[in-house]
Amino acid sequence: MKKSKLTKEEILHLAKLSNLSLTDEEIEKYQKQLEETVEYVENLNELDTSKVEPTSQTTGLNDVFFADGEKNKRGLSQDEATKNAKNKKDGYFVVKRIM
Repeated sequence: MKKSKLTKEEILHLAKLSNLSLTDEEIEKYQKQLEETVEYVENLNELDTSKVEPTSQTTGLNDVFFADGEKNKRGLSQDEATKNAKNKKDGYFVVKRIM
């Protein structure tokens, strides 16, 4: 297997995307760590997945969509959702400011 080598420019590009300022020592450190990560992920290419069905999820759950004009009988209206709230204003929950 060919070892992936990340360039300093690639590390700096990733740092820029992450809004990080890196020292030269950090660039070297992360370069080695990311190369190991890429190499580990590339190992997955060695697996035989020819008999595995593609899937986007594994739980079997489906999204619920309602046809135009059909009513969602399982949801709550805004009034129903806020009827037992101690603090509400204009149909919305009122909470304490956290910042």
